[in-house]
Amino acid sequence: MLQKSLKKGVSRQNSDQYHQMIELSPIATGAQSDDKIIYLNASGVRLFGAENSGQVIGKSIIGFLPPNHQEFVRKKFRKLEKGGLEFAPLETKLACLDGTYLDVEIMATHFMCRDSPAIQFTLYNITRRKKLEQLLSQAQHDWEDTFHAITDMITLHDKDFNIVYANKAAKEILQLPSPDGMMAHKCFKYYHGMERPPDGCPSCNCYKTEVPADFEIFEPHLNKYVEIRAMPRFDKNNRLIGLIHIARDITGRKLVEEEIRKAKNELEMRVEERTSELKKINEQLKEEVAERKTAVDALQHSEIKYKSLSQEFHTLLNCIPDNIILLSDDLKIKWVNKAAAAVFNRDVSELNGQYCYCLCCSLCSPCENCPTLKSFQSGLEETSEISTDEGTIWDIRAFPIKDDSGKVKNVIELARDITEKTNLQAGAARSRHLASLGELAAGVAHEINNPINNIINYAQILIDEFGQENRDDDIARRIIKDGDRIATIVRSLLSFARIRKEEKTFVYIHEIFSDTLSLTSAQLRKDGINFKVNVPSKHIRVPLHPQQIQQVFLNIISNSRYSLNQKYPGTHENKILEITCEKVNVNDSSVARIVFHDRGLGISSNIIDKVVNPFFSTKPSRMGTGLGLSISHGIISEHGGKLLINSVEGEYTKIIIDLPVTAKEEA
Repeated sequence: MLQKSLKKGVSRQNSDQYHQMIELSPIATGAQSDDKIIYLNASGVRLFGAENSGQVIGKSIIGFLPPNHQEFVRKKFRKLEKGGLEFAPLETKLACLDGTYLDVEIMATHFMCRDSPAIQFTLYNITRRKKLEQLLSQAQHDWEDTFHAITDMITLHDKDFNIVYANKAAKEILQLPSPDGMMAHKCFKYYHGMERPPDGCPSCNCYKTEVPADFEIFEPHLNKYVEIRAMPRFDKNNRLIGLIHIARDITGRKLVEEEIRKAKNELEMRVEERTSELKKINEQLKEEVAERKTAVDALQHSEIKYKSLSQEFHTLLNCIPDNIILLSDDLKIKWVNKAAAAVFNRDVSELNGQYCYCLCCSLCSPCENCPTLKSFQSGLEETSEISTDEGTIWDIRAFPIKDDSGKVKNVIELARDITEKTNLQAGAARSRHLASLGELAAGVAHEINNPINNIINYAQILIDEFGQENRDDDIARRIIKDGDRIATIVRSLLSFARIRKEEKTFVYIHEIFSDTLSLTSAQLRKDGINFKVNVPSKHIRVPLHPQQIQQVFLNIISNSRYSLNQKYPGTHENKILEITCEKVNVNDSSVARIVFHDRGLGISSNIIDKVVNPFFSTKPSRMGTGLGLSISHGIISEHGGKLLINSVEGEYTKIIIDLPVTAKEEA
């Protein structure tokens, strides 16, 4: 009994160890009896996609196989259950519980379970191997397609000169028969048409040297010129096992080369014949050259003289300050002098071929009063005075140039800028007008002063009487207020109208602004301009000529009014003129800085350095003399100050005036 117990214990222990080994095995393993799964290890559970073995146990493994394999496996299993030993590994599909399919290899063996025949099966997941086999098969197929698509002849030889593999081109050109395991295809037979390797064959030498060989040869057997590259083949142990033979048909190239060689020889013969003829012709040409040399020398002498005269003529024309333009009958520019090119701000060569009316007036057709067009039509000298949109006034004269038949072929246009001359004449007339207006203003101011004083006095009498009678004197006080305002305006007008040569006096800046604004505030309000003034009432006193500084302020305010009215014809929230004044330190010196800031049209960067030049104006022709800023700049310079302009076109303009404050005044 003890021995039986010990044997039973050992058997039990071995069974547990075997079961543990199967359970931990990475290979899906199971057992089936009576066509039902009675056991499945953990790897098998994962392979079936189950959560536990209970989802599979009780079912038949055959039910998880594809229909075309089920009957086959069922018969094999029945043989095994009867004691059969043969079940070759079978590649098939396994239907997992999640609906997917895996490529598996199934194997099975017979064993006894509880005295009943049973089958132990193993399932190997070969999905990855199948994919790799497909990729390998596809790669081999692609390689073979590429190999056979190459038009060069490619053959693989073994060490016995047998062709073991050939691409499609080699098979067709060499006329290789179908593969025959019993018959070897010797390379020298199909390449050279010989029964043994030819002597000195470079390909055969590769077997000896084990070095690639490149050569060209004519193969009579193939009736072709071929370019061959032979390369030795080695196994993984670096032992020579054969050759790779690549041959390219170069018959066409060779034929072309032969034709070229023949053509070259023929050309050389023709060149020799032609050279002999050219020698004779060359002798004749030498004689003609000698005759022509004399004529050329004469022409060169005339050309030098002509160039000298032409250079002097062009220098003379370029020195003339007036614009000179040579025009064709369709009004295209043929030549201009430097003065004209400078006006257009272009190089002389860029102006040739341009239409004058496009360049000068930006028009698509000739000007209505074009003197050049009139000169072409009349054949006479024509003149005209033309004004541009920029306010420039030109005096233009057109002189016709006629051919031998008397027809006008070209016209020379001479243009002179008379803007300054015209503006000087207008400025002189304006000065005379302003002088007369100043005298008239002074006379009117004197005539108004006495009635205004009487009105103020009468209003004061009314206030005194209303005070005695305890009556409302508001109207009388308003009369006095408005009368004082009129008197202030009259005094300012008198102050501006007087021309006095006097020494500089210390004057508070705000007093000059007070007189200036009394003359301009009504017009600014009428124009709808938002007027902002930040001028301290005290502390800033400067030595100056009050009337001259007032004239400067009036000129700047007038320019700001014009700019704001052009940008904003009506009222607008940005129609602003702002004036500020403060004392600042510049280079260790105190100056009174006055800034006039308007948000009008601004000044273009191209002309901002010209606006203080005399007679330069951005206003339309005859609306301004161009003297206001020039006079203002001169007045500020005479006071030892500076007038600076800061502007952005389309946004704003700032006029900055710095007037020096003396050390005595600062103290």
